[in-house]
Amino acid sequence: MGSSKSDLTNTVSMPFLRKGKDALRESEFVLALSIDLNWFAPEQAKNVLNQAEKSGLLKREGEFIRPAFDISKVEIPSGFKPEPGVFEKKTIFDRMIERIVLSTGMEKRKVIALINKKQEELAKMVVIEVSAILVALEHGVMVDDLIEEEYEALISPLP
Repeated sequence: MGSSKSDLTNTVSMPFLRKGKDALRESEFVLALSIDLNWFAPEQAKNVLNQAEKSGLLKREGEFIRPAFDISKVEIPSGFKPEPGVFEKKTIFDRMIERIVLSTGMEKRKVIALINKKQEELAKMVVIEVSAILVALEHGVMVDDLIEEEYEALISPLP
C-alpha cells in the first residue's frame, strides 16, 4: 500500500496514459476514472480532480487539464486500483464531529444531539456547521482551521 500522494499520482496519471494524451478535457478525465476504469462515481472522480489540482498534480490550461509532472516517469503497479474512499473529502461538518468526539471522548450521537440542540436554540438561523463550531468551542475543542475553512465556504459561491 503506497502513500495517498503516490496513489493520487497513479490515479491521476491513468486517464492520460490510457488515452495516450498529455491534456484532457475535464469531462474526459472524469469519464475515464468513472466509466472507463470504473474506479469512482462521477462525483468522486470530480473530487479526485479537485484534490489533484489543490495538491499541484494537475494544472488547468483553458478547458484542458494537464499533469504538472512528467507522466512518462510514472510507473503504475500492475493491477493498481485506488483504495475506495481514499480521496473522499470529508465535509467540514463530519470533521468537526470527529474532532469533538476525539477531544471530549463523547459518543458521536451525543455530539450530534448537542449540535441539533444548538440549531434549535438558534432557531435554525445559522447553517449546521456554525452550530457545530459553537458546540466545539463550548467544549474547549480547537477548531480554528475548520472555522477558517467554513468561513471561506460561506463567503465563496459554489462552483
